[in-house]
This record gives sequence, C-alpha cells and structure tokens, in this order.
Amino acid sequence: MRLVRTGIILRSFVQAFLPAVALLGLLTACVSAPDHPDWIRVGVTTKDEVITRYGQPDWVIASLEGDTAVYRPTTSISSVPRLEIPIAQAGPFGAATTGMQSIDPGLGVKDLNGKTRERLRKEIRIRYDDQGVVQELYSP
Repeated sequence: MRLVRTGIILRSFVQAFLPAVALLGLLTACVSAPDHPDWIRVGVTTKDEVITRYGQPDWVIASLEGDTAVYRPTTSISSVPRLEIPIAQAGPFGAATTGMQSIDPGLGVKDLNGKTRERLRKEIRIRYDDQGVVQELYSP
C-alpha cells in the first residue's frame, strides 16, 4: 500500500514539474533585454542626441540612403583579466634568469569616447538622413 502511494505522489510530482519548467522557460524568454535602446525614436531622435549619450561612433558607413553609425559594446576596465607571460633574460656569465611579466591585454588602448555615459551590451547600427535624424535602428 505504501509503494502505491509513493508511486502516485511521484507521478503527480513529475506531471506538475514538466509544465512548470516549460512555463519558466517561456517567462524567461519574454523578459530578455531588447536588442536596441528604447530612448532612440525613429524620425525623432537626432545624431547630436546620440553622440551626447554614446560619444562618437566606432564606425561610420556612408551610403546613398544615409550615413550609418556603428556603436560596439565597450568592456569595463575592471573586468579585463590580468595576464602574465613567462620571460627569460640573459644574465652574467652565461646564466639565465626567469620570471613572469604582466601584459596589458588592451595594448595600452585608451577610451577615446571619454564623454560616453552609457555602455552598450550589444552592437547597434543607426542610419541617419541628410538632416541627422534617425531613420533606422537595428542590431546585427
């Protein structure tokens, strides 16, 4: 009798667990971040407003339809791991000394967009018309 009750409880748990996992997956998909910032409005936001918020674009693609500014995500300096490489140096009388030397993974590159206030998580491309008004916004 006890085995029958345990089997019924286990079966009902499994039957309730699978739909709960499926529902959780659907809710997680709905909560994902948008591909582009919601403050940029097509036909309203200007190039100057975007530059004030993000700084100069990383690339500008010129075309007949208008210039497209490309903004790539930037990494935080604190998140860059410290890297070390082994080194060997010649010493006196033919002896060699070994050690570790830290290297900068960014090769000393400095952020040229010093006025940037926001960091992007994903690359965005913004196409402007001749007057500098946003005509299209998308993420590749």
